[in-house]
Amino acid sequence: MSKFWRGAAVVLVVGVVASPLPPAAAGSWDKYKRIRQGDSTLDKEEQAPASAQAPAVATPAVQAAPRAQPQPAPQSVPKSKARPKKQAGADGPATGAAPDPTLITAPGQPTETGAWWAFYRGDMKIRNNNWYDPHGVDYQWAYSRKKDLPRHARVAVYMHGSGGGKGAMWVYGPSPKGDIEVRAQDAETYNQDWREWWSYSADGVAYPGRRIAAALDFVTRRYDLDLSRRGLVLEGPSMGGGGAVIQTMILPDPWRALIAYSSARAGIVMPRQVRRRAPGQYISQPPDNGRFKAVWDSMDFALQSARDPIVRGIHYRHSFSSDDQFSLGPNGNTQLEFVNLVEQHKIGGAFIWVKASHASGERGVRMPDMANFEHKDQDVTLDRAHPAFTKSTGNYPQRMVDRVDEARFPRGHYNMGLIWQHEKIVDEADQIIFPIRYQHRTNIGKGVPDQPRRITVNVTPRRPKHFKLVDGEELAWSFDNGALTGTAVVKGDIVTVRKLPLVSGEPYKNLRIYRP
Repeated sequence: MSKFWRGAAVVLVVGVVASPLPPAAAGSWDKYKRIRQGDSTLDKEEQAPASAQAPAVATPAVQAAPRAQPQPAPQSVPKSKARPKKQAGADGPATGAAPDPTLITAPGQPTETGAWWAFYRGDMKIRNNNWYDPHGVDYQWAYSRKKDLPRHARVAVYMHGSGGGKGAMWVYGPSPKGDIEVRAQDAETYNQDWREWWSYSADGVAYPGRRIAAALDFVTRRYDLDLSRRGLVLEGPSMGGGGAVIQTMILPDPWRALIAYSSARAGIVMPRQVRRRAPGQYISQPPDNGRFKAVWDSMDFALQSARDPIVRGIHYRHSFSSDDQFSLGPNGNTQLEFVNLVEQHKIGGAFIWVKASHASGERGVRMPDMANFEHKDQDVTLDRAHPAFTKSTGNYPQRMVDRVDEARFPRGHYNMGLIWQHEKIVDEADQIIFPIRYQHRTNIGKGVPDQPRRITVNVTPRRPKHFKLVDGEELAWSFDNGALTGTAVVKGDIVTVRKLPLVSGEPYKNLRIYRP
């Protein structure tokens, strides 16, 4: 099975595995050539494929910085970044070890540059430090950055697919999703005794997350980055797509709270369910009992989506296949269960699924890659709330029970066509305003009906920065300049405005939620 998994990753991540050509961040050789020639591949309306980014480890302030970015003075690590909290079950070989930022290095001058980007290939000399990995090997990591970094930069972390490893460290330009793209390796090899799948090792320690955290610490120190506004994006295909979702639950502090959104393609996002049907797929993972129960619970989205405030505030985007053999659980495709959990708990998200085995697109089916935003106006940041849409009558199929029936509904979509204008979102102490609109899609193909021109949708604010939600408080709301008004009561961390009408093609309309 592991051989097939690796083969599938080759299809999804062009150039990452067994390719004679260095892979580009955008994933195609033509785009790579344009990067090397100094041309930007970022068209304002373009939705580029997933870029290969994976997290790594922290670096000391003594590293020389590129000339374009002055090296910050040596400083002590803030208490919140001093060291990751010990993960559940972290009492294996890492006992007695501690993070050592001096082991994580990258050259002061770029390994290679383009007109607007610079690439750095680094090392993790960690073979004698079991905090980062217990297998006695060193790892590579890399990052690519825009030459002109904004004051409030965003870091995109790309997790490679199975078998990617060092092959993902070829020269690449930064992801369209961020200003800096970080990549690191998962386990050095893939065999029955040594698999981590961007989650836990066989001893119950989350080594990949520790290496990701170390890489993030390195780049934020080197460039004195402030991620408090735009945050992190986690993305990847296949095994890396699963990692993008799993790491939203287990990435060490303080990085997890800085995740803005997750972008995945064809990845296993509920491994505990999958393992119950196919134990060999996670042969090195601990059993579902004893001291490892907390390990499984910590990355079980069914549990964390119900109770983890960080998970409930993250936005999830995912494109996958309903007949993906790697995501098959005891009761069918677990990625469809994932969609239902997002809706059940009113978490922000958007998804499409096709019928194409271990892939995220299908010939003859015309739906957008929902791993990307549909429109340039959309974004999710940490400095303001974002809208979580649920119960859209533009979804197909609409009912949860039908959504998980992949035999009857092998293709579908969730929140497709729902767009918000990020820059115009208001998040203040006394009000939240979401500009929202709808654009339906037709001629989708393969039995998927046209989206209706008129729909209704529920809207739940997620992760408000200034507008504090108080359990039991009654709030007022208005829509479309007062065309509709009402009240809604806060329940826990949720307040929902229900059945807002939207018509395809109409301009943005404001939903205002406020204290009367």
